[in-house]
Amino acid sequence: MRDTPRSRYPGQRLRGGTPVALCLTLLVLSALTLAGCVFGGESERDLSEYFPPPPAESAQQTEQPSDATTDGSEPTESGVFVPPAEELEDLDVAPRTARVAVQSFFHLVASGDLNAAYQRTSTETKERISVEAFARRYQDVWAEATIRGFRWELIPQDDENASSHEVILRYQTTFFGEIEEIVQARTLRQPHWVVDWTPDLMFSGLGSPGYLVATRIEVPTRGLILDRNGVVLASETEVTIVGVDWDSISDEEAVLSFFTERLGIAEEDVRELIYQDLPSHYFIPVAVLAIDTPAEVIDEFSRLGSMGIRLSSQTRRYYPYGDTAAHVIGYLQEINAEELEELYVEGYRAGDMIGRAGIEKSFEQVLAGRRGGRLVINDPNGSPVREITSRAAIPGANLRLTIDVRVQQLAETALDEQLGAVVAIDPRSDHVLAMASYPRIDPNTIVDGVTQEEFDEYYHDERQPFINRAVQQLYAPASTFKVVTLAAALEGGDHEITDRISCPAQWMKVGDQPLNNWKDEDQGPITLSQALAESCNTVFYDLGLSLDRMDEDLLPSVAAGFSFGQPTGIIGLSEESGISPSPDWKSEWFDEAWFTGDTLNMSIGQGFVSVTVLQVANAYAALSTNGVVSTPIIALSVEPSNRPPTPTQQRSISVLPISAETLDQLQAALRTTVSQPYGTGFYVFRGSVLRIAGKSGTTEDLVIDPEALAAIEEAEAEESEQQEENQEIEVELASQQQDDDDAQQEEEADEDDAYSTHAWFSAWANFEEPRLVVTVVLDDGKSGSDDAGPIVRQVLEGAILKDWVP
Repeated sequence: MRDTPRSRYPGQRLRGGTPVALCLTLLVLSALTLAGCVFGGESERDLSEYFPPPPAESAQQTEQPSDATTDGSEPTESGVFVPPAEELEDLDVAPRTARVAVQSFFHLVASGDLNAAYQRTSTETKERISVEAFARRYQDVWAEATIRGFRWELIPQDDENASSHEVILRYQTTFFGEIEEIVQARTLRQPHWVVDWTPDLMFSGLGSPGYLVATRIEVPTRGLILDRNGVVLASETEVTIVGVDWDSISDEEAVLSFFTERLGIAEEDVRELIYQDLPSHYFIPVAVLAIDTPAEVIDEFSRLGSMGIRLSSQTRRYYPYGDTAAHVIGYLQEINAEELEELYVEGYRAGDMIGRAGIEKSFEQVLAGRRGGRLVINDPNGSPVREITSRAAIPGANLRLTIDVRVQQLAETALDEQLGAVVAIDPRSDHVLAMASYPRIDPNTIVDGVTQEEFDEYYHDERQPFINRAVQQLYAPASTFKVVTLAAALEGGDHEITDRISCPAQWMKVGDQPLNNWKDEDQGPITLSQALAESCNTVFYDLGLSLDRMDEDLLPSVAAGFSFGQPTGIIGLSEESGISPSPDWKSEWFDEAWFTGDTLNMSIGQGFVSVTVLQVANAYAALSTNGVVSTPIIALSVEPSNRPPTPTQQRSISVLPISAETLDQLQAALRTTVSQPYGTGFYVFRGSVLRIAGKSGTTEDLVIDPEALAAIEEAEAEESEQQEENQEIEVELASQQQDDDDAQQEEEADEDDAYSTHAWFSAWANFEEPRLVVTVVLDDGKSGSDDAGPIVRQVLEGAILKDWVP
């Protein structure tokens, strides 16, 4: 964007000279009166009929000594006295001298009162440019040069009524820093002193007709995105652009045929592009060739210059691994109007590409570097005639991720085309080695440019390919949460890990609605360790009821201690906080009391509680090691070209609210899930050379018809009122969810359609020396062990046994 000329300047500019006869008369008067009166730059026109009589000659005294003033003003650093602001801003009082007129003008401009400053200009100025155009010209120049404000100072001279005054302008700009400019302010007396304004009073050399201020931006090289081993995941490359030059076109039909037949572009699209109202010598781009276009094809196209076909090149972002880690890396897209308004002062311009998602977005400033540029004055042909100032560009820094592209590809291969996510974390460093989400989109497709129709198709896809399911999708944690309930029971619920509690097929200790275990047969009394391994719902209902009767805040407080319900703090990715419900939370959001049923739901990881895959993986990373919950790291280090790398430091969030003894007991119980035949993960991991510990989980969400849902909500509202009146303990199973760990149910097809299930598995290896935690969720999985478990095993064994995890 350049400042736009608002007027031309017809006629010859005033020279500031004085007729000879008038000079002789003045000399005579001067000699007779022994007094001097200087009318520098006075107009040759008789303007007396338009203005009141000039002030008395006695008011036009010469400059006061440098150590005193007559108006109480203070001298500037240069020794030139500046009248008080009230005097400079009072348009009803004529400037006493030409110097004061200049001071008043620049004071008003600096204060932003351009309309008032315009009143201090000459009649000739007002004939050349309107007040609206005058204000717009300043605004355009300031916008182009990113001027935030300026300070001004007159250069001392003996004659306060000189026809020209030198003024130092010190502009404060966002892009270029401070710019110092010296301008010549011409003055006229009409009969009061005024400034004969031209655009030269902004920047010297700008006063010629058609001359404009322009910022010529230099876009630096964008930094690379690397995996932990230095493998390039995002870089820049040159692409070939095919277009036309009308001055060289010899056969229009041949040109149209080339684009339609050789490049497969619709004729109407070609015509719309090439038949634009542009100068005939302009290069008009029509198509961008694919990066993998063979060199011989490009050479062939380059020999079509006689037809008017021209080739150009352009730098663009390139993702060599396609859609691998697409949700983590993100992509670039053309800057939009809202972003441009904010970033214009940083050198961004319409058509520039900007990080739109993932790391590309979060680290835009780091990767993009600092744009450089030159502030110039262009002539009417767009050629620079003067460079005002410049700023050097600084290349973008490289960004190294913790992602290992081998582990990432392993996770994506294991996930295949199942809706869901995989997160792999090194629990010793909290480095995220893989974060896979499906479906995903090849970012090269977005960078190459998609039509609005194509983008809408992606955006409205019910599978939500733009969503990173590892951090932006919330799920009920199901039985992976039971380790939290067990922790609360061991720490504050007066239970021991060896306590035995009955595991019936149905549980009816609260209310009149039976709550089911995922197994149809009664298991009898089992230890709490075995209950976790078997994932017995009815045992955990007992634990939940016991905790609720002790303190309804007990389970929610322990869950918060596992850092659920808050962001993990991972830098570089947008994430959801999730929900860790509590009595206070429910009161705030629903204005309702906390029911025993809320605790029962929460005890098996359902109801209101919701988490991200990363949150579960991070909690299990703490469980597998020393109980310290830390912020996961995915951006390993920023690596500028001329400075040492800046690593991301590991940061602790909290310590699990459990003792060291309880931590050991929980770890051992999670080990039995995989190592013992009664464990839900035993058959999935049987035969593995790794020593694995972990937990499965399956949610079964009831799909309710909207009309039925409305009826249920109405009934629940009535039930809530009844409960408040009678103070009775009732079970409010608002989510209508059942935990179904590894259930091998044989239901009718129509019954299956009534449910939507999510399958979980979170595990680590090796048990004694944890090197990797892998957490998987499948949106449509039926069984945590049967569906999510094999993916976990494939990633753990592939990464560890191949020594990809040090």
